[in-house]
Amino acid sequence: MKYSSLFVLVLIFSTAQTIDAGPINVQNPETGGMSPLTGIGVKASQSLTTSDLDDIIAHFDTYAEEERQKWDVPGMAIAIVKDGKIVFTKGYGVKTEGESDPVTTNTVFQIGSTSKAFTAALAAMEVDSGRMNWTDPVVSYVPDFEMSDPWVTKEFTITDSLAQKSGLSDHWGTDLPIFGYDRAEIIHALRYAEPVSSFRSQFMYQNVPFLVAAEAIEKTSGMSWEDNLRKQIFTPLNMTSASTGYESFLAAPDHTSLHMIGRTSNNTIGPIPIESDWRFTDFTDIMGPAGGINADIKDMAAWAIFQLGNGSCGADELITSDNMAFMHTPKTPISDIMVDPVGYYCQGWIYQEMNGTPSIIWHNGATLGGIANIMLVPKENLGIVILANEKGPNIPDFLAFSFYDQCFGGTSAVKNTMSLNDYMALVGQMILPPKLEIFNNTTSPKDLTPYRGSYQNDVFGTAVVFEQNDNLTVTIGKRPVTFYLSMIDERTFMATCPEYSQDYFKNVTFTIGPDGTIQEFSAPLFIVSENVPYTRINP
Repeated sequence: MKYSSLFVLVLIFSTAQTIDAGPINVQNPETGGMSPLTGIGVKASQSLTTSDLDDIIAHFDTYAEEERQKWDVPGMAIAIVKDGKIVFTKGYGVKTEGESDPVTTNTVFQIGSTSKAFTAALAAMEVDSGRMNWTDPVVSYVPDFEMSDPWVTKEFTITDSLAQKSGLSDHWGTDLPIFGYDRAEIIHALRYAEPVSSFRSQFMYQNVPFLVAAEAIEKTSGMSWEDNLRKQIFTPLNMTSASTGYESFLAAPDHTSLHMIGRTSNNTIGPIPIESDWRFTDFTDIMGPAGGINADIKDMAAWAIFQLGNGSCGADELITSDNMAFMHTPKTPISDIMVDPVGYYCQGWIYQEMNGTPSIIWHNGATLGGIANIMLVPKENLGIVILANEKGPNIPDFLAFSFYDQCFGGTSAVKNTMSLNDYMALVGQMILPPKLEIFNNTTSPKDLTPYRGSYQNDVFGTAVVFEQNDNLTVTIGKRPVTFYLSMIDERTFMATCPEYSQDYFKNVTFTIGPDGTIQEFSAPLFIVSENVPYTRINP
């Protein structure tokens, strides 16, 4: 166990819910326990003046720290940009819960799914070079790419890979790195994924298609995704702190610790530091093109300025203005239960219309130990970036929308984010150990022999069920993850996974055939809210 009593909230790298960093429409926001910033914003018909913005930032600075403490987030950093300049940067709180080393504007954070826009930008550069077209089928660059439907395989384009309309279930495959699978193996597994909607018909948030886009970029450019970022984006934009992967994150002289929300030693809910040698920290290496970039707040401010521009950096054109616009252009409608009032997924960005105020382009994201939001208001040449060092609380979303409300009026913060009270209630329900009557093998022995054996899932590989200490143990995956099972009844066991989290309590269900033999079992995942079936292959 590399850290004690932590809890993982779904979903990683998401925009589908604000728990992972994405919007939820919350009813009765006035009872939510938040204090939306009000009272200074300009009218919707007016432009934001320098004086307006100075006043707003002065109030927002104080407000942000108050909210950080209220949400019990150890540390965060904020940058605001306007008219091509950084007008505000600041660090808040500490790098590690329980310690005093402060977050500064040089502190490096994991930026989660805001990395997706970088992958989209690399694709735009390849299109500009003539080596790739947005409408090219990805299979022409990634021969191992295959969907369950051969027609979809042939039709799936570069644009599709960045637009969240694959037809797959929400966050399909996001758990695979935890079980030791690399990018190539995850792409290969796409052929086994059953769609939940027809191709291009519905928004469903994904990470894996961004791995496909990255491999296509590698094929056309002749460089790795990581080298492309360094050469094509980080260096031209002078993003000197920016890097990819976990080892580079640790190597940064000034980097934050990562935290998850969970049960603390005194059984309260709070931030839990993740130890640096936790075995699952390579998650961001494998899922890099979807969420594996690290950067400090100043470098993210430079990125925001670039995105608000026409694709140039000084005298150099990095991306044509046409392809900058293409990345920000709506591609896939998002259900109105996710964004208010109307939103669309673009290419690594969300475009959101507002009620009578300027439209925004934004994205958020989370890793196993951090969370982020970047929001752009193109009409005002304005942007805000918020990075935080705890997975769980949706404070970057709330503060970004609160800043927008302060600038332009409205209540988007309470319409598009989960309230603190609702969030804490949800966390409390999910991390408390379940009160279930566990079958006691010591007083009423139960024969566990019928459950033992090997089981198989096309995507997640082999699972081995064996008996240990009068209960069942299951190992799953290429890099086996161990689950300990306690019997509830002959079909249902309670699973724990201490190496991942002491707050992990999930049901594993066995299916008994007509002849009384065990045919399969279903086990829950860590990040994705679904059960995976494993079919018995031998006793």
